[in-house]
Amino acid sequence: MALPKIGKKFDNAIQQTDREQKIAELQAEIENLRNSRSPDLEKELEKLREQLEKQSGETEIDVNLIVPNPNQPRQTITHESIQGKARLLKKHGQISSVILVPHEKGRYILLDGQLRWEAAKLLGWETIRAVVVNPPDDLDQSSLLTFLGFEDLNPLDKAEAVFKELTKNTELELDLIITALGTVLKRIERDKKTKELTKLIALSSEKQQEGLEYLRIVGEEQNILLMILELGLNPGSVKANLMPMLSLPEDLKIAIRQQGLKGAHALALSTLSAKVLNISEKKAATERISLTKKVIEENLTVAETRERMKIIKSKYLKSKKVTSKEVKTAIDRISKLSKNSLKEASPEQLTELRALFEKQLGEINKILQ
Repeated sequence: MALPKIGKKFDNAIQQTDREQKIAELQAEIENLRNSRSPDLEKELEKLREQLEKQSGETEIDVNLIVPNPNQPRQTITHESIQGKARLLKKHGQISSVILVPHEKGRYILLDGQLRWEAAKLLGWETIRAVVVNPPDDLDQSSLLTFLGFEDLNPLDKAEAVFKELTKNTELELDLIITALGTVLKRIERDKKTKELTKLIALSSEKQQEGLEYLRIVGEEQNILLMILELGLNPGSVKANLMPMLSLPEDLKIAIRQQGLKGAHALALSTLSAKVLNISEKKAATERISLTKKVIEENLTVAETRERMKIIKSKYLKSKKVTSKEVKTAIDRISKLSKNSLKEASPEQLTELRALFEKQLGEINKILQ
């Protein structure tokens, strides 16, 4: 299955290096008209401005005519991030254009730049500078390629977007994709071919397919890896860093999206689970939420986070002691004391044995309490 490269997504946005000369000529003509004071000066200037705008590939679009892409990869847009972007726009102006595709009734869908658009609305801007491109064949995939190339997605948004694209294009259930990806990468690692797989990222679609066939990867496994490679991602990194994001507890997902918790910290904190701590789900969530708050407030490193986790685990996990050989031997000998052996013993021996048992029983009870 051949997928479009990200560079082809913006063929309709004219490159600056190819239009500098034309823009310079139009600007010179505008200056000449100003100097000539022609009767039709304003009319001619307006025409030239339109031509100049077309040559630059950019235009001012009413912010109210723009609608967000409902399936865009970035699902985490906090009010704080919008305020931060608004401060930058107010101070430095709009440095880069948003990218739009035509929509119905004269409107446009955002392909790239929702944070800038939201910030512009917050500032009360009526228009925003944009480049309008023809609608791609697959808007969802185009959006994902755009974000993977230009935007800093948090790992949770990235994981959900990537696996959504995989399920859509392979027509497989998420569980099957996760199982297949884990199986094929384990086999590649076992065959010591991981480096060969990584090298395929920079190759063309045709070469990627040839490389996978050389690695004896076919069928559904090939389709999954081709999709990942076409997105410019390392399959091993997807398995290690993105796949675990999907199964994080809800409290950690919220912390990533609303509080800026890093992915590596979230993966570490996820081990404070009910199963590991042998406590209820509610109690485990309470411990995670409490430590997550400290991680964010104190800006702890992953190593420091793990040290704090050890303290929590020590509260619930009692260390298992090694079986004592001496006690085991004693148990074996006592179990061999038959009724006849006890009858043959003298009263003094039985009294001494009873006293010894009573003493040891008292010690055992103290330990077990």
